[in-house]
Amino acid sequence: MMYAKLALRNVRRTARDYLIYVVTLVLSVGMFYGFFSLVSPYYNATLPVPIHLDVLKKMMRIAVPLVGLFVVFLMSYVNSYMLRRKQKEFAIETIIGMEQKTVAFLFFLETSVMGAAAILLGVLLGMLLSQIISVIVVQSFGENYHLHLSLFPDTFLGTVIFFGAIVLLLGIKNLFAVRKLKIIQMLQNSQKGVENIPLTRQVGKWVVVCTAVSTVILGMMAALSCLVLHYPAALFRVLFLTFLAAGFLVSAVFFFLAGRKKRDGSGPLMALTIFGAAEGIALLVLSPLFDSLVRQRIAIQAYLTMPPVFALLLLVFSLIAFFSNLTWWLSKMIRKPSARYYRNLFWLGQIKSRMGTSSKTMGVISCVLTAALVLFSYLPVLALRIQSYQLALSVYDVQVGTMYRAEESLLPTGTLDYDAITDYLEQGGYSVTGKAQGELYFLANEDIGNGQKKIPFLAVSLSDYNELRALSGLEPAVLPNDTFGVSWNREAVETEMQEIDRNIRQIQVNGIVLNKAQDADFQDSIGINLFTSRTKAVYVLPDVAISDLRIATTFYSANTDKPLTYEFAKQFEENMGTYQRELGNFPPESAFIRLNTLQSNEGISNMLLLSLIGTYAALVLLVSSFTMLSVQQLTDAIEQKHRFDIIRKLGVERKECQKTARRQMYFWFGLPVLMAIVGSIGVFSYLLWSNYNEIIAYVLPSQIGIILTLSYISFIIVFGCYFVSTYYLFQRNIEKH
Repeated sequence: MMYAKLALRNVRRTARDYLIYVVTLVLSVGMFYGFFSLVSPYYNATLPVPIHLDVLKKMMRIAVPLVGLFVVFLMSYVNSYMLRRKQKEFAIETIIGMEQKTVAFLFFLETSVMGAAAILLGVLLGMLLSQIISVIVVQSFGENYHLHLSLFPDTFLGTVIFFGAIVLLLGIKNLFAVRKLKIIQMLQNSQKGVENIPLTRQVGKWVVVCTAVSTVILGMMAALSCLVLHYPAALFRVLFLTFLAAGFLVSAVFFFLAGRKKRDGSGPLMALTIFGAAEGIALLVLSPLFDSLVRQRIAIQAYLTMPPVFALLLLVFSLIAFFSNLTWWLSKMIRKPSARYYRNLFWLGQIKSRMGTSSKTMGVISCVLTAALVLFSYLPVLALRIQSYQLALSVYDVQVGTMYRAEESLLPTGTLDYDAITDYLEQGGYSVTGKAQGELYFLANEDIGNGQKKIPFLAVSLSDYNELRALSGLEPAVLPNDTFGVSWNREAVETEMQEIDRNIRQIQVNGIVLNKAQDADFQDSIGINLFTSRTKAVYVLPDVAISDLRIATTFYSANTDKPLTYEFAKQFEENMGTYQRELGNFPPESAFIRLNTLQSNEGISNMLLLSLIGTYAALVLLVSSFTMLSVQQLTDAIEQKHRFDIIRKLGVERKECQKTARRQMYFWFGLPVLMAIVGSIGVFSYLLWSNYNEIIAYVLPSQIGIILTLSYISFIIVFGCYFVSTYYLFQRNIEKH
């Protein structure tokens, strides 16, 4: 009982010292509970309508605990700071006569009490977060939802056990760690300074790895340049990348020579930073060229798989090298003797004293923050694209068909049993209000088996095509008998249409010559049946030209008088799929069934899955990164306290000391954040550029803008919370007597 009272007194007296520990644990618990509540069997009971979330729950059940394991590392990192922070206090308590095992046990009780309080606060935050997620989930299915806090027993128990175990294990670790420490170690650790680490030790291993990478790139580009001698544009880009790789290798030689001569090597490291970043960016920009050369079989597959990995290594190295060389950059910017140099002398000394040991941490944190921002911004865009894609391909209530395969053994020998599909729907109580059925054909027999090089266009009869248009509520297309048109899917862009229009003005089918009709490019929403296997277009031919052509695919589309229920749709998918495959008219693996009910549910579930997991992972990474930055600054406050004491005794006013501390915080917090924002914008732009056609066909620019705005606002809010709390604790630590 006495120990409990002492522990509670210490908690009340030093509660502010635990602020970062508590904030980190509360946020971690809140996020874990909020997202993990989705898999609770009690969750569906709180929803206003039955919603099928099987896929979402299955993946969340794996993803949330997996990402949650990262919290173990995070809490261990914060715990190390707390242990370091309290060692001087432990030494004093031991000197005045308290047994060391008692000191250790009291610290164990303190962390346990603060941990328990943080877990309870985190559960309350998680309950609120769970309701916010519920609003997103329910509104995604087109329903309304009213907020009401709910505590799910299984989620609460799982959260308490998971985080309680973390707090308990860390407490036991502290118990043994404190008991093993000697008093002199406690006093020395609380005042331990930092060592000046030369650049060759800071980034030497990174330079060796990236030198090997650049050597491989140099060899690959030299070989590739011989293969593209007759392609001037490609040759110029390959030679430019060769120059960058060679520049990196030369800079690496000068860097290691500087180390051998006991010089700092700042100049060569700056060159390595620039060449490494340029080389990484060039590898990413040239990825479409490598892809094209691999598809044309000019280059081997390694040119497609290795450059992204090399680019990532080089860009991460450049970031770490930038931070390692930062004091050199600052000394060049602030030269002595000058008024600016002397005004910033103390601040510059503070930065230099930590840069040797913190450069890798700063580089890694910048990379993690960049990854968090990319998860925050790009995954929701990707999720929205997937949902819109699912809806665009499921414009009809029922779609049954076969996939396009340009191989003789995989071609259908007959059609679907169209009547059986209609009868099954009618017997299930769903009247067919409109239907379209038909086939796609090869223009010529030589197209069969040509799918490995370039998938040829297929053809659909005008009457079958107009049935699909009628089912979509569109006016029928009209073509003279001696002409043809082209139907395009949504992902086709204007340049592709113009290229086909220029190059294919005339085709020959069954000995009949057809000319391209005026304004006969159609790009309407007509489902998936014409565009399987990622084909972008089909020819629309007069019915007279279709006779005797070889069938490539067969399809059926229909709308019903009311939406299919989820249960009936699952039964239809299983029973009709089995029946059609058993007919033997096509290979079983080529058949597909798309039902609007199932596809809408799947599209929304996939959207929620990507958005929620991306948000959860991003928040965990943000909290982890800002916690590491915060702990680093608070550790600096312990080590630098005597420096601030000295300048105060020399006559520097308290306000100036606070200003210096604030500038130091701006530097250590602001620089990684700035690098992350710039880096994430670059990565997002690259991902958007490399997948532009697939994304812009389904996601509006305004939607992308809203997602980016919300992502960066959330990032700034989390950053602001950590910055303010860390600044408060930093000031308290350096002013505490």
